[in-house]
Amino acid sequence: MRTIVIGLGNPLLTDDGLGIKAAALLRQRLGGDSKVDVMEAYTGGLDLMELMVGYGRAVVVDAVTTGHHRPGTLVELGLDDLLASRNSNSTHHTSLAVALETGKLLGLELPETVLFLGIEAGAANEFSEILTAPVRKTLPLLVEQVLTALADEVAP
Repeated sequence: MRTIVIGLGNPLLTDDGLGIKAAALLRQRLGGDSKVDVMEAYTGGLDLMELMVGYGRAVVVDAVTTGHHRPGTLVELGLDDLLASRNSNSTHHTSLAVALETGKLLGLELPETVLFLGIEAGAANEFSEILTAPVRKTLPLLVEQVLTALADEVAP
């Protein structure tokens, strides 16, 4: 079973760049492990689903704004917890759950398991390439959480 880790976000919008930064750290930690592919993505919906074709498992890493946690809190969400992209002015930016269901209806080979890990954002709409202090402090814990979730795939 091949696994893909996708760091999602916009590196120019403060904490929204979390997934991109996490993907870079995970790529360094995993080295050349052939069972896990790490990618960055800057969009959601159908575009995100297309990156998952051919994988048995996917881990998506992103900043979240649930409003239920303090900034910097580690969060694990299910597909039903995810809303459509804030860029939902086209069907390409539907929710990941709807995109995956659409892909399955089209006969695409998609992951049986999708794990969504993130950190509650402090600021995700301000222009900056620097994460806010609470999110920056929690980023190493998020990376460790992803590596723990991947333990079977990356074990020597």
